[in-house]
Amino acid sequence: SKERSLSLVEFDLERAIASVKAGEPVIPVWLDSIHRSLASRLA
Repeated sequence: SKERSLSLVEFDLERAIASVKAGEPVIPVWLDSIHRSLASRLA
């Protein structure tokens, strides 16, 4: 459902922010994961 996808993105965002605070280069992986989830939802 759309609500479940949104909550999944929010969870990934929180995890990405936590990784950034820890000094990990996470953004490219995070963007790729969002792109894949959007593509699968639109397919």
